[in-house]
Amino acid sequence: MLHIRRVIRFVTLLLLISSFTYAQKGAVISSDMQTYDFGIIAEADGLATHKFTIKNTGATPLVINRITASCGCTQPEWSKAPIAPGATGEVKISYNPKGRLGPFYKSIAIHSNARNERLTLYIKGTVKSRTVEQPVITYPYSIGELKLQTKNIQYSRIYPGESLEESIPVKNEGKEPLLIQSKAPDYLTVTISPDTLAPDETGEITIFFHTDKVKKMGRISTFLPLSVEGAGKKKTEGTVHVAANIINNFSHLSASAKAQAPVAGFSLTSLDFGKLPEKSGGIISFIGIGGKESESLTITNTGQSPLLIYSVTSDDEWIDISGGKKELKPGASSTYKVSIRPKEIKAKLETYIHILSNDPTGPVRLIKITAEK
Repeated sequence: MLHIRRVIRFVTLLLLISSFTYAQKGAVISSDMQTYDFGIIAEADGLATHKFTIKNTGATPLVINRITASCGCTQPEWSKAPIAPGATGEVKISYNPKGRLGPFYKSIAIHSNARNERLTLYIKGTVKSRTVEQPVITYPYSIGELKLQTKNIQYSRIYPGESLEESIPVKNEGKEPLLIQSKAPDYLTVTISPDTLAPDETGEITIFFHTDKVKKMGRISTFLPLSVEGAGKKKTEGTVHVAANIINNFSHLSASAKAQAPVAGFSLTSLDFGKLPEKSGGIISFIGIGGKESESLTITNTGQSPLLIYSVTSDDEWIDISGGKKELKPGASSTYKVSIRPKEIKAKLETYIHILSNDPTGPVRLIKITAEK
């Protein structure tokens, strides 16, 4: 009888260990390839599609929860049915080339219940037009002989865990090849295609913003350095302004949750300093140390739960913002001092304060600042 009990205990232990190992392994997601190259596709042909084969190499069913693309031009489709261990499924990616002539490089993030959680895939290629008429692209900005369509990249809304991209068309209007290089912070990935432009050749600088490398909410603003080197090793340095608003995703918030949410109220919607004095010493609301002229901005939480103020900033170097609190209880207020330095402003000033918070009705708010010289 004692022997039988020992056998039962041993078998039970084996089953528990087996069950624990099985649960620990979980689902594991993989793909038949990480990057698919469409090659050259025609704008007039419409959507270009490719199906990635997704395999579950784990021990439990794999469920794809959602798929996000780095650009609205890229649309994913997938089956919502679980993928059994050892089985495969498909993720169909469609790229819309309309109005997007030139090279492209897009990322697709697959979020699942797998132990490795997220799988990132990529598509790339070049869009050509079959029509004789080509869209007119202007290049009003310069870094040496390199001309750029813009020097300002804005990611208006990006959620934690996402990676988004924006591109800048560029052209070599010089008489010798140009090597383009960039040293980016770790939360930006810069791809330059091609990295060396022949005279009169066009290309693209693509900037990927990775929120998982930032690890905080609010507005992030930086000047991305670009180096342009000619055949004679002569370098020209320049920058591109890159800014992103990292905010919560409130799209799935219920009506009752919104009713209990914080609400940010503002003492003003715009701030006009009027005509600035030629020399420091004029009075607007308050004259600070060092010839600064200041106004006050008050934020009040008129909602039902704590208001988290992630950032109150301006991308303009002539604007200083100080004071204020990071968290406001319902009914509480906080005042910020907005200052400018008149002697450093040479022309009419028109810029914005960016306020980011956890207010679902307006997570990004702008206060316009103006002044006359």
